[in-house]
Amino acid sequence: MDSADGTEGPAADDGMPALRRQFLASSGTIAVLATLGVNPTAARPAPETLAAFETRVDETVTDAQSVIDAGPFEPSWDSLADVTQVPEWFRDDKFGIFCHWGAYSVPAFGHEWYPRQLYNTDHEINAHHRETYGEPDEFPYQEFISEFTAASFDADEWAALFDRAGARYAGLVVEHHDGWSLWDSTVSPWNAGDTGPERDLVGELETAIRGREMRFVTTFHHSYNVIGADGYFSFAYENYPSVPEEYPEQVLYGNLPEALRFDAWLAKLVEVVRDYDPDFVWFDWGLPDVPEAYQQRFLAYYHNAAAARDAEVVTTNKDEVVPMDASVADFELGRPRHVQDQAWNAEFKVADEGGWGYVENRTFHSAEHLIHVLIDIVSKNGQLLLSIGPRVDGTIEQAERERLLAIGAWLDAHGEAIYETRPWAAFGEGPTRIEEGGEFVEDVEYGPADVRYTRSKDGTAVYAIVMGWPGCGELVLEGLTVDDPSAAPGTPPGHGGTPPGREEDPPGHDDGPPGNRTGAAAGSIRLLGHGSVPYCVSSNDHPVIDVPALSGSERPSDVAVAFALEGFSLEPSSAAHR
Repeated sequence: MDSADGTEGPAADDGMPALRRQFLASSGTIAVLATLGVNPTAARPAPETLAAFETRVDETVTDAQSVIDAGPFEPSWDSLADVTQVPEWFRDDKFGIFCHWGAYSVPAFGHEWYPRQLYNTDHEINAHHRETYGEPDEFPYQEFISEFTAASFDADEWAALFDRAGARYAGLVVEHHDGWSLWDSTVSPWNAGDTGPERDLVGELETAIRGREMRFVTTFHHSYNVIGADGYFSFAYENYPSVPEEYPEQVLYGNLPEALRFDAWLAKLVEVVRDYDPDFVWFDWGLPDVPEAYQQRFLAYYHNAAAARDAEVVTTNKDEVVPMDASVADFELGRPRHVQDQAWNAEFKVADEGGWGYVENRTFHSAEHLIHVLIDIVSKNGQLLLSIGPRVDGTIEQAERERLLAIGAWLDAHGEAIYETRPWAAFGEGPTRIEEGGEFVEDVEYGPADVRYTRSKDGTAVYAIVMGWPGCGELVLEGLTVDDPSAAPGTPPGHGGTPPGREEDPPGHDDGPPGNRTGAAAGSIRLLGHGSVPYCVSSNDHPVIDVPALSGSERPSDVAVAFALEGFSLEPSSAAHR
């Protein structure tokens, strides 16, 4: 039952002793409820009035403040500079998957920004919407939510697929710019627990992902929503002003009093951190519109909550809105031209045309291209967060499934050169790179002349990853030089003669045992998924690999192959990309 101010009071017939009910009602903090073994969000419907919404937001933010006050981190950039912004697990795991899936998947037209553009009278989505569903003020965006049933969604099946794809972390766009939350929120009336499928989609997937021993990702895009008429739904305010006017639509469209906007932004984040303990919180653009004080309060809350469970977490941001000593840089559909000192994140999508979520008649990047993107990102100290777009019912298209499984199959054979690696002194060699500009573009294509380098954490191996099958015979790694070429074989076994480019040794010189220079131990080279391969060193000190003649079925891959160089002292040459 509701109290006079629109908030829910404790029920008198809930079976709880009256004294305990009175204590809980008077205390009201999540920490106290948790101590008493009570789920603070159980059986609490979303608020039914704007006053109740404001009260619920205030309660959530107030509860979060107790976590902030407990430390160890304070809501200031000086204090937050002490967080571990790049945990070891993040650097080790390299590859994750997230899903653009929401009410925008119902019309399945254009792209996931359908909710914004249906109100833009100059956009094709507006014309499509009027022709298909009627005028936007008669059939507004929120009408799609009831059609988002997630009838075939199986969190365990999704998690199993992500695991087979080689992902070490995975999750959801828990709220896109459209303002609809995919968790069972007690703050916002627009949530998947109370509307649409009436299921806690975030909770189901979090349980399934952790059951596969993966880490959990939540991505937030709501910063662009909360600024109302200047934000995501600006065309609705301009062209269809009746749509965002009344409660609860005010919440969905970010039409809130200014003093409430950013508390609501923070309250949603607090709910997800409190209830699902995400290891990775990713922010889309729009964060500059959120005052620094709120950014700081969230980060202090997030890291303090993680510290309480002895965990280390990751927060990304675009364009260095948040200082880099408290977050990780993020690149959308691009990546830096050079190796970065601090680990970073890039998000990419399986779909080529048609946006990030599901739309009909999408086209897709090849699995080969996606694997090459992953390799290039890792070589520059990056991690890849790859997006898929499930259908509205929760099924994942076969074309997307096939590409994810192809990535997983490649990682099964070559993961040694990706997982738990670190960048080498140079990221690669070959023709495919951009000399000018800030980022690569998503249509860069690689070939067997392109090589990317990584190294093992302990520094005992450098991996040369060739973007295709190089063909049998000599493969010269021109980006590498061997510091002590006398310690390397002079002639690949079975070849005879002089190594490529090296002059004959002077008369009387003793090479010692076949394949070794005198007095020094040679390194070794392995073709991952095959075994050791012979090599020599050229006259200008480049490793020269004798690639075996393997049939198509014998090759580890035609997409990309990796050679592990072990026992060498290596330096980048002038041909290397740094």
